Amino acid sequence: MRANARKNPNSWLYVIDEAFDPNGQVPSWAVVGAYPVSESGVIVADFHPNEQYLPSPRALGFPEPRNALERKLQLVRAKHLRPEDLPRAVLDATLHVYAMAPTQRTLVGFHDRNGRVVVPAYTSMSLVPADWPHSRALLGRDVAELLDGNPVTINPHSLSTAVVPAVQLIRAIAEERSPRQ
Repeated sequence: MRANARKNPNSWLYVIDEAFDPNGQVPSWAVVGAYPVSESGVIVADFHPNEQYLPSPRALGFPEPRNALERKLQLVRAKHLRPEDLPRAVLDATLHVYAMAPTQRTLVGFHDRNGRVVVPAYTSMSLVPADWPHSRALLGRDVAELLDGNPVTINPHSLSTAVVPAVQLIRAIAEERSPRQ
């Protein structure tokens, strides 16, 4: 950085979010901020933060996503995507849900801190709590049809978690089925 500053006096040294290649295309919201470079090519310790900076999931400390749904969850949590973009991603994802027995065909919900019933689901077997008697894998669209109006909470106790209302999942299924206009 210092060598670059010496070659480019009277400029700025930009700090780029770690998820982006500084030699490639970098969107303005991926610039953390900048340091001025003096006329003698010295970096001035006067950092100017970029108010439009949106930290990437990597910069926020999220683990490497294992699948497309985890990637979407992280992007929603990092505010790179809207929460409305999540229900469609849930439909085709494999979710691991609680089961008392391997052959159980119903969903089990639990009361959250606010007293509402939510159905926990995990995006990876490795995230399923060790104290669960069993879990079973279902497609998100199959979970949606069994929720009975209750929301699904994806990856509770994880950095990349979300609560998705059943109505949003049912709406996403209906949108898939309706002819495009």
